[in-house]
Amino acid sequence: MINVLIVDDEPFIRQGLLLLMDWNAMGFQICGEASNGVQALECIRAVKPDLVISDIKMPEMDGIQLAKIIYEQYGGEMKMVLLSGFYEFEYAKQAIKYQVNDYILKPIVKDELQQVLEAFRDFFWERTEEKRHQEKQEQIVLIQHVQSILLGTADKDTVDHVQSLYGAAARYRCLMIETESEQEKQQTEGCLHLEAALNQKYAGYVLKSFTGEKNRVLHIVTDLLLKQEAVSLEQYVTRLYTELSRIQRAAVAIYAGREVNRLEELHESYYSCGKIKSLRFFSAYGPIYYFEHMDTGVFNNQPAGREKQLFDGLIRAIEEHRTEDIRGHAQAVFQFFLEERIEPGIVGIHLHYLAYTLLGLVNRDDSDLNLDGEWTQSTFLQENYAMLSMEENIENLCEFSYKCAEKLKERQKWNAMGVLARVEAYIHEHYMENISLKLLGEQFYMNSAYLGQIFKKHYGVSFSDYLNQIRIEEATRLLRRTDYRVYEIAAMVGYRDSDYFINRFEKIRGETPAQYRKRAQAMHTVD
Repeated sequence: MINVLIVDDEPFIRQGLLLLMDWNAMGFQICGEASNGVQALECIRAVKPDLVISDIKMPEMDGIQLAKIIYEQYGGEMKMVLLSGFYEFEYAKQAIKYQVNDYILKPIVKDELQQVLEAFRDFFWERTEEKRHQEKQEQIVLIQHVQSILLGTADKDTVDHVQSLYGAAARYRCLMIETESEQEKQQTEGCLHLEAALNQKYAGYVLKSFTGEKNRVLHIVTDLLLKQEAVSLEQYVTRLYTELSRIQRAAVAIYAGREVNRLEELHESYYSCGKIKSLRFFSAYGPIYYFEHMDTGVFNNQPAGREKQLFDGLIRAIEEHRTEDIRGHAQAVFQFFLEERIEPGIVGIHLHYLAYTLLGLVNRDDSDLNLDGEWTQSTFLQENYAMLSMEENIENLCEFSYKCAEKLKERQKWNAMGVLARVEAYIHEHYMENISLKLLGEQFYMNSAYLGQIFKKHYGVSFSDYLNQIRIEEATRLLRRTDYRVYEIAAMVGYRDSDYFINRFEKIRGETPAQYRKRAQAMHTVD
């Protein structure tokens, strides 16, 4: 709607104008009334109308004087239509130098006023569109200039152009504001909300990321801006975080880069935002991060070699259902990353490897390698490790490990009997070979300790005792039916040491192999 102020010292004229036209239907709204130029100026300062319709002859300040002041103070931003009697018309023309839009003779004719208003309306919206287009073009140029400053490629003219916007600022800082969501649509929408919210109040100080990130907005903060807001940097950023979080569904993180003293150094502040984001992984606080609070020491970009050993410890605890040990192993993993100062990108690679190793652990009995959707929505699998602190990552890894242990226990419970049947068949077929629980665990994709536990529970004896029984049973058959020597039979049933074989045989059968053979032959002779 176009705002209109009516100025006339005669109340019935003002009332007549209100009733003469259907203002709203034409796209206008009356935003105020005044009885002379002095009152009109007070009203103009309060409501800033787009169009002033004013009589010429008024007490205290007439319409020509009002037109002069409006022209001097508001230039072409505010337009004016003068109402004049027939004998005042030549006098009214003097106001042409004040860019008065039009003149309407009294008594006012509806059709004439309508024509004037329609012409003004067309002009107003055309000018508004042109202004909007011009502002958009200027904003594009400004953003390009600020981008070049942030990238460190700006020339002096570019810096001077942007400096005119920031005035006499003496300190500058780049804020990198991100929405944190795994959904690309939410990232894009969140970024648009952030940009719109910031631009409402800080137009010219906000720009989108120009390196492809869909969840990032950059905000330039100067000492003058903080002075204008009458707050410290920490107060400003905290308030900003609260406001943005309120309009956002997704979480928001703010990275406050290094403060610089010259506009052309702003690229240093921008690049430091990326650095503190990578340091976030080793930070115990958030979601607001200040460059001055971060340890910016050099990171190690090479794997140190101990990570696999630490991962194996965690995996064994999961396989053996030692849930009380899981948190300690998870903390040891991340403490290692911290002590060795492994670069967060490398840490992410390690954690991806660990995640999919654990997935393989709980999936390896399934031919389709599919888990239920709810289980795979674990935070540890969904989150970007670099976007979280160490404490958050430890918590997520523990939660995921507990799930793996529970899932593995459940699967092992249901699969144990079928596995044992296959293990038993394997032992009877390969008893003469050098087999062990470790080998069987690898063969049947089970933790060897757990296999030993369920084996003893099912058969009532340990695996080694069961294997010895099978071997000794076969040895007794060979002693009865063949002429092989004792040491040959020992090797045939899987013993590499004949003395150990004799010892095992005597313990199980109550006599030595030779005694057994002699007694068996004697019984055969009697028969």
